[in-house]
Amino acid sequence: MPETTGRENDVHYELNVTAEEARRGATRLLSRNGKRLEVNIPAGVASGNVVKLTNALQVTDGRAGDILIDVQVIKAAENRQPGEIIEVTDANFENEVLKSSLPVVVDFWAPWCSPCHMMAPVMSDAALQYEGRFKFGKLNVDENPASAANYKAMSIPMLLIFKNGQVVDRSVGAIPLAQLKNWLDAAA
Repeated sequence: MPETTGRENDVHYELNVTAEEARRGATRLLSRNGKRLEVNIPAGVASGNVVKLTNALQVTDGRAGDILIDVQVIKAAENRQPGEIIEVTDANFENEVLKSSLPVVVDFWAPWCSPCHMMAPVMSDAALQYEGRFKFGKLNVDENPASAANYKAMSIPMLLIFKNGQVVDRSVGAIPLAQLKNWLDAAA
């Protein structure tokens, strides 16, 4: 949930949810200043809806103010554009990654991680170049603690390659496109 600008006392975050999560509702964890807050996304939300955590800044920052969660509904993998990187969550991990017919590269990242931001354009370039051979996704470790813990994402960015539901290779740290391509070619 990257922080965005807001009113003086309020803080805005953006939260991506899948269409299924938007339809049935979802629960996510928000990490701020070492504190975790549970965010309940009601069933039936749409892109642009805002979920308000009243007086939440008192808990996280020790000051008055609300946290406003701007909800964005993301596309399912079958509706994605060529080279598009899908948002992987605890809720969709099994369907998007473990049951994928293509090998899947999952980038475990967090909005506060500078090397993770360096990987974003590298992953985008690779997703275009390897379209149809690999599926690419990213998983925010702060918003998806179950998957992060299950795959031991202790250092990020961490890239995992899954084939037939199994991890076949792992890379930790930001890497350039040439190194990522060599890694993918070796795993193909």
